[in-house]
Parts: sequence; C-alpha cells; structure tokens
Amino acid sequence: MNILVPFVHFFIFRIVNIINLIERLFARKETLYKLLLIPGFENFRWGIGAWRAWYNSRSTYKHVPAYKSYLNKHGGMPNILMKANMMPDLQLLPEMDKASYVKAYSNEQRVRGGKIPRKGVMVDESSGSSGKPTSWVRGPVERALTKQMLQLSYHRVMGSEQTFMINGFALGAWATGLNVTMSLTDIAIMKSTGPDIEKIVNTMVEFGPKYHYIIMGYPPFLKTLVDDERLDWKKYKADAIYGGEGISEPMRGYLLKGFQRVIGSYGASDLEINVAAESDFTIALRKMIISDPEVREVLTHTEYGVTPMVFQYNPLAYYIECNDAGELLITICRPTNISPKIRYNIHDRGHVIRHELLKKKLQKIGKWHHFKDIKGKVDLPILFLYGRSDMSIDYYGANVTPDSVREVLFGIDELAPKLSTFRLLSYEDKHQNKIMHIAIELTANTKNTYNEKSIKTQLLENLAKLNKDFNNAYYHTATPDQHPKVTLHEFGTGPFEGGQRKLKNEYVATDLKYDKL
Repeated sequence: MNILVPFVHFFIFRIVNIINLIERLFARKETLYKLLLIPGFENFRWGIGAWRAWYNSRSTYKHVPAYKSYLNKHGGMPNILMKANMMPDLQLLPEMDKASYVKAYSNEQRVRGGKIPRKGVMVDESSGSSGKPTSWVRGPVERALTKQMLQLSYHRVMGSEQTFMINGFALGAWATGLNVTMSLTDIAIMKSTGPDIEKIVNTMVEFGPKYHYIIMGYPPFLKTLVDDERLDWKKYKADAIYGGEGISEPMRGYLLKGFQRVIGSYGASDLEINVAAESDFTIALRKMIISDPEVREVLTHTEYGVTPMVFQYNPLAYYIECNDAGELLITICRPTNISPKIRYNIHDRGHVIRHELLKKKLQKIGKWHHFKDIKGKVDLPILFLYGRSDMSIDYYGANVTPDSVREVLFGIDELAPKLSTFRLLSYEDKHQNKIMHIAIELTANTKNTYNEKSIKTQLLENLAKLNKDFNNAYYHTATPDQHPKVTLHEFGTGPFEGGQRKLKNEYVATDLKYDKL
C-alpha cells in the first residue's frame, strides 16, 4: 500500500494545481467565482481547502527560507499521511505565531525565494496593538486576489447597489485603511477620510441624503459618529462596516440608531484583512445564541463567559483549525501569497462548525426552521470568535475579557450614550489581595446626570449572568471588600489621562501609572 502513496500524492497535487488555476481565472469575474460557492458542495470545498493547505505547506518549505529553517528546527517536513476520509493530517505541522516566526526571521527570509521583488510589492503595517508596529509584505498577485475577494464579499453581503463609501479606517501605512481604499474604489464612489468625524460629517452634509452611504471604521469611532448631533440620521440611508474589534448586540442596536445595517469583517494584518464576514444569517444566529440558552449550550463554549462573534468564511481560501488551547490556527491556502502563513496562531480564541453540522445540531433541537426566510444563505463554515486569548484578566479563577465587559456595558441603557471607552485593570492591594478594576471613561460632553450606583450594580450583576466563573467568584469566593471596583471618569482623566497611545483602543491596562492606591 505504501508503494501507492507517492502516486496518490501526485494525483492530489495535480488536482490542487488545477483548482489553483481555476480560482485565479474565476476571481477575475465575480459571476464566475460565485460558481465555486454554489450550495451543495460544502464537503468538496472543505476537502479541497485542506489539500491546498497541505500543498502550500510543501511549496512554502521548498521556496521560503524562513519556513524551511523553522520546520527543520521542529524535525523537518513531516510525512503527512491521509486519513480515512482523504483529509491530510496537518496537525503534524508545527503552529507558528508572530513571536516564534515573524519576529525570528527577516522580511526577506519570509518571502518566496528569500528576496523581495523589485517592483509590484506593497508594504503595510499592523496597528501595533500588541507592541511595536510590524511591516507586512504583499506581492502583486495576492494584492489582486485580495481586491477581487474583498469586492466579492462586499457584494455578497451589501448587494450591488451603487454606494458612496467613506473609509474611516486609519490611513497611511496601516493595513486595513490602505487595502480597503485600493480594493473598493472600482465598485463605488470612495472618499478616504480616515477616522475624522469632521470630514465625514462635512462630506455627508455636502453631498446630501440622495446617496446610499457605506461608512467603514472601528466600532468606537462609529459610535462617536452616530452620537454627532449635526447629522439627522433619519434623512440618510447609511450602512456601517466595522472591523478591528468585535461588538456586542446591544452596541449593534445602538449603532442602528443611525445606520440601517451594521456588518462586521474579521481579518488580521498578519494574514489578510477579510478572512471572514458577517451576514444576515450569522447575525440572526448570534441573536439566537444570546436569547436561547439551549442554542448557546449546543453551539458555543459557554465556559468562556462571552458571546462569540459569528462569521462565515471561504474554506477554499482559508483552512482554519483550533488548537488544544482553544486558539484559531489559520492557513492561507492560496499559493500566490509572497509571504505564506501555515497554521498561523494569531491568538484569537474560537472554533469552526461546518454548515451541515450546524444545521443538524439546530434541527435536532427544533430551531433550524427559524432561518428558513433569511435570503442569501450560503453553506460556508461558521466561525465563532471569542476574542483575544491573551487579553483577559484573572479574578479568583475567572477569566474576564474586554469582549464580555463591552457586551454588558452597552446593554446598560443609561450608560451607552455616555460611554467613550473602558479599561480593565488588575493589581494587588497592600494586603496582596488581587483586585479587579473596571474603569469607565465618559464622553467629553457628559454631565453628571446619571445614577452611578445603578450603573455599577447592573454592570457586575449582568457580567455574573454572562460569565459562570465570574458568577461563582463574585457571589461565593470573593469577600465583599474584594469585589471588583467600578469607577466612572470624566473624559481624559484617571487611567485615560493622555488619551489612547495606540491606533486601536486599549482595553486591558498593564503598564499605566494610574493607581488609586
């Protein structure tokens, strides 16, 4: 039987080569690429995606000096065998992340051929949310495919209506803002303002309500825009596309005061900016997870204490796994990326459920019929995202994440319109008791017209309802003098003095000088 293995591999890789060629050709025209996503072929797409990931790992080992060195340090290229279902056992390949791979090798070592091409290459940066900004090298073919896939995803979610797009993501060398402008200018009227409230308000006033506006940006920025009293949102038809961080459903509801639709995109500068996206189906599914304990128990990891974001993604393009720590491992399946990523851990907690399995789970408990009237459903895998695995604080054995706190804060009706941002602080007091502190920054124009005690009570009680471990810690383990502290601060004061130091909001404070003790 082992004699046949090379022939099986040869046959599979020839199929992969054909699929790679077809995808590249079909990506040039949206109507053609849709043929690759037609319903009923979920198993085919999933299997081909795994084969492409396998093929790409071998190609990367052969052509990328850094990956060859990295694998050799882990024993070399493993002999990957086929499982009974014809799926390759990719778990034999070591996972990589920014620390172990990106920081360990130069940009030149991490590109195909070990040399950056002299032209056609674009270099952008990550936001530096986890430290010093990192440069990412994009080749001409992958940039073209990213553009085509972003346009396809946009039309699938937002439709084909002519729109006036306002790019409120940070511009300059930052990956998202730069790529969004370059990718979507062909299909819409585009104005790239960056996160500038004045420019966006002035633009909408100048061009008036006759256009269908699509405004893109980070969620806290979009909230600030909705709160701006100079725009009468009822006169405008405007949708929002957010990225960079998740939102809670209460926050989505808040944004819907100004926007007609609020759709999220999930990506990473390390990988690509549009790995997965929300749709009407995933939003409805997430709302059911929140409202129905049985659905929540069947589909999610309730022990994380946070409602996951829910997306769908193209398994032909991305092979997504989950390691033992609950973190996502993402392989870009396309062989065209100049700096490939194989089983790359971006340290986001999450998991994937195949569409057919999700359907069976919901049918078993009699809930699938609730989605029958949602238009545009596609049988693509569902990605559940619980937030950063390394951005939580411990409180008596409970992991409290910014995502869970955000969800609760925007569910407090009295607070939501006045909320600017928040931070979690964790420290020991003079008696060495571990203290959890939630600091809330109010908007600049907030007056003292709120019930601080009520806000604090609602925050902790609702967080206890959401997070079982926190519930046990709060009500049973911690003594009253060790309960979490909640403080409200005027804009730019206390732990928020000096404003944001990074492009994205910091929600976990570890090195601030502020300490009320």
